[in-house]
Amino acid sequence: MSFVRVLSAAVAAGVLFTSAALAGDGVVALQTADPSCPDDSGNIYVGCGNGTVTDNRTGLVWLAEADCWGPLTWREAMETVAGLADVSDVRLSEGCGLTDSSSAGEWRLPTMVELLAMTADANPMCCGDPPIITNDIGDGCWGIGVGSSFSNVFMGRYWTATSLPGGTRARVVTLDPGPAGGIGCQSFTLLEREKETPALVHVWPVHAGQ
Repeated sequence: MSFVRVLSAAVAAGVLFTSAALAGDGVVALQTADPSCPDDSGNIYVGCGNGTVTDNRTGLVWLAEADCWGPLTWREAMETVAGLADVSDVRLSEGCGLTDSSSAGEWRLPTMVELLAMTADANPMCCGDPPIITNDIGDGCWGIGVGSSFSNVFMGRYWTATSLPGGTRARVVTLDPGPAGGIGCQSFTLLEREKETPALVHVWPVHAGQ
C-alpha cells in the first residue's frame, strides 16, 4: 500500500499518525484538535474570515496566505513563523492579514506528515498545473476562483519542521505534480535541503486548532 494511501486513510479516520519511517519529527504529526471555525458543510477546508483556514480532517489551522514572505532559509522560516501573529500586535511589521487574535509563538512550520496530508485528497484527481491540493469542497483541484479559501499557493517547494539526522538538513515537500505512480496520476515529491540553502523554498505556517 502506498504512503499516500496510508496517510489518507489515517486522516479520514481522524487518528493520530506516527511511523518509524518518519523519525525526526519529535512530535505526533497529525492532531485532532478542535477546529477554530467548525461547521457542518462537509468541506475539507473552511475559511474562517480572519486570515486562517481550518482543515476539517485534522483540526489544523493554516495561514490562508500560502506564500506570505517568499523563499527563506529554514532558520529564517522558523524565526519568521514563530513571530507571526494578529496584525493588531504592535510588535509585528508583517501579520499576513491575520485578525485571529493569535500571538507570537503560536504558529510554526508544519511537520512533513502534516504538509503531505494536504496532497492526499488531490492526488487521485490528476491535478496538472495547479498545486496538488484540493479546493474547499474537495471535489476539484486548487485554483484561483474555484472555491478555495487559500491564496497564492506556490507550486513548488515548502519547508517542513522535520530535521534530518545531523541537524543541517530538513525535509521539503513540493506541491508540483509528481511522477505517475502510487494512487491516481500524481505522487507527492519529498526532498531534503540544507537549512541554509539559498534555493527557492517557501513557507506555509500552521497551528493546532483552539
